[in-house]
Amino acid sequence: MKAIYLSFLMVLSTITAQSQTVVFSDDFESGLGSWTVTGQWGLSTNQAFNGSNSLSDSPSGLYLNQQTTYATMSNSVDLSSALDANVAMKVKFDIENGFDYCYLEMSGNNGSTWTTLHTFNGENNLANWNNLEVNAGGFVGNSQVKIRFRFYTDAAYQADGIYVDSLRIVSDTVDNAPPLIVHEPDPHFEGQLDTNYRYVTITDISGVADATLEYAVDAGTPQSINPIDTNGNVFTFAIPPQAPGSYVDYQISATDSAPSQNSGSTNVFQYIAGNYIKHDNGVVSTVANFTSTGILTGVANRITLDGQSQLTTALIRNYTDINNPNDSIEVHIWTNNNGQPGNDIITPFNVFPEANLLEPQRMTRIDLRPLANQLDSLDGSIFIGFEVPSGSAWVVQTTGSNGRGYTLNSGNWTSSTTTYHFRAITSEPQTPPEAEFSYDATNDPSVDFTDESIGQPIAWHWDFGDGDTSNLQNPSHNFDGVGTYNVCLTATNIIGNSSPHCEQVTIANARPVAMFVANTNNDPTIIIDEFSQNNPTQWDWTFGDGNTSTLQEPEHTYLELGTYDVCLVATNQYGSDTACQNIQINNQIPIPFFTYEVGESNIVSFENETSIGFPVQTDYKWHFDNNNDSSTVFEPDYNFPNTGGIFEVCLTASNAVGKSEPYCSELDLDDLTVGVASVESSGLTLAPNPATDRALITSKSGDILEDLQVYSIDGNLIQQSKNINENYIEIDVSDLSSGLYFISIRSRLNEHHQIPLIVK
Repeated sequence: MKAIYLSFLMVLSTITAQSQTVVFSDDFESGLGSWTVTGQWGLSTNQAFNGSNSLSDSPSGLYLNQQTTYATMSNSVDLSSALDANVAMKVKFDIENGFDYCYLEMSGNNGSTWTTLHTFNGENNLANWNNLEVNAGGFVGNSQVKIRFRFYTDAAYQADGIYVDSLRIVSDTVDNAPPLIVHEPDPHFEGQLDTNYRYVTITDISGVADATLEYAVDAGTPQSINPIDTNGNVFTFAIPPQAPGSYVDYQISATDSAPSQNSGSTNVFQYIAGNYIKHDNGVVSTVANFTSTGILTGVANRITLDGQSQLTTALIRNYTDINNPNDSIEVHIWTNNNGQPGNDIITPFNVFPEANLLEPQRMTRIDLRPLANQLDSLDGSIFIGFEVPSGSAWVVQTTGSNGRGYTLNSGNWTSSTTTYHFRAITSEPQTPPEAEFSYDATNDPSVDFTDESIGQPIAWHWDFGDGDTSNLQNPSHNFDGVGTYNVCLTATNIIGNSSPHCEQVTIANARPVAMFVANTNNDPTIIIDEFSQNNPTQWDWTFGDGNTSTLQEPEHTYLELGTYDVCLVATNQYGSDTACQNIQINNQIPIPFFTYEVGESNIVSFENETSIGFPVQTDYKWHFDNNNDSSTVFEPDYNFPNTGGIFEVCLTASNAVGKSEPYCSELDLDDLTVGVASVESSGLTLAPNPATDRALITSKSGDILEDLQVYSIDGNLIQQSKNINENYIEIDVSDLSSGLYFISIRSRLNEHHQIPLIVK
């Protein structure tokens, strides 16, 4: 089978010796110590370019049939610091053309994934050693790089195989290689009716500066498009929808970000737009010959159309090699006559098969668009095939019958024992869809439904059997209770509706069904009675006034009259449900609030601004944070101490339905007695203050102190000193009780000062 992955290969045109390093080499003279092999792989002395040995898939003779074998590098090489690399070797091979292949593959992740670098296929290439040099720039930057040879054979033919010698991997510090472009095309011209998305992996150590896809429809003017999405190294291109039967050629190009701006392009890929119909698996087992004069003179394959549509293209997979050439075939489209080819729908015409020596199994494209009037509005089964007017024609076949193939034997149609690769492309089928679906109940009671309807539906209607419906294509649905539900899907396309398709879905678990009653007998306090079903484990309440709760059965008091929505979200491991109840609150607890003014002697007047509740009769309780004093007066005046301080005053209001939370406010009142600050302003200093044994009064201005008296806070004279005649004086306070005292001083300038003194 041909390689699915195509990578852009480039032979280096300029090699700078100073920038290159051989990171791996093997002439196989020291054995297979660097390789891990399977199957027949081993050393051969029959062929050698350098020394006596080479690596071969079958060193002892012909390779075996129906084999996939490997020769893989045992240890990886490090290309993490390289900017370019190439793989070079000497090679000879004799491999059945078009059926057996040897692939040179490379991995950048120690063999987790592989990319094809080169494909060996062709017979009788043993005369001379060929020099193969393949660019591997797409794998630089990786530290675990390996190569391997993968040999694939089918049945029926054996040959000498492949010989490899003087193999080396060379790294380069200069990026001379274009980006590595890897694309997986759809095989055998397969396309789609709508947008054709093409996914391309583009890799380059210097980064990809630009990537484009150029396509042409029916050999018309090429159109260039940019990728619609980039995910890492994967570029997504979207070729717009084309008319069914259109031949689309496309090619991907990319330029890297190296200073030399290396560019590369893929080969040209091809597909045919439209509804692609195939009944075979594409696996080639053998080939068959049809002749104009032998027993087998014609072949047909039954094609089942998806619905009423126009046949635009027939595909017949022919075969050829140097010993088995093809002549022209006479193409037929027949009606279905009780499971066999019937009458011709079109006038038969000759076509020469597209199979060639490079692509011996290539599909022959038969463009039927010029016959649109004859091939429109077809439905059900038709037959596509050919007869041989002269000479012979070959086709591939798969062992085992799919019940669709027929051969023309001496003028009679006979059911074939093999499967032919005949396919068709049509316009969009015009028929109601057939509804089908599957479901995954792993997360019961949440069930994921997957639409599997055929016939290109554009709308879906689901009936879950519990009163709920959905118009999503692939919905998920939470069932509310245990039991068995009859779930039905009806699919719709532009022709009409399908018949409902129904499945019995059994639910063993259930998310909660939220249920509760909010009792307002104690308005404005409500009491919740919760009785949700299906065992909730979590309750989330909202009371409609901004407050919440996670208790199972909370109580809540409202502060204002009004109508509120009380809602419960009940949750368990299977999901959640919400229930709400509208309640009316007719009573209200007062909401206390006050302001105040500070008057003389720290007398504070309070202004009561409480929001009156309902019933309106309200009682008040004040707490002044001083000697446990309180008041029930509506707006009290309270005399706080002259010494001031911070006091937290609180007001509680109550009526017939309840008592409010207290409203509190801090009062920061001044000390009305003379403070320490006055000492500084008088030009005197007193230190220390507070004092325990002695205190020193000093005149900062140099004024002479004359007389001094010490008074208690109640005005009694405690000490006195006269005729001091100094600018400082020391006071003995060791015999004084702890408390506040006042010192009166007269200076020579006849100035009087009063200083507070604190004794500890």
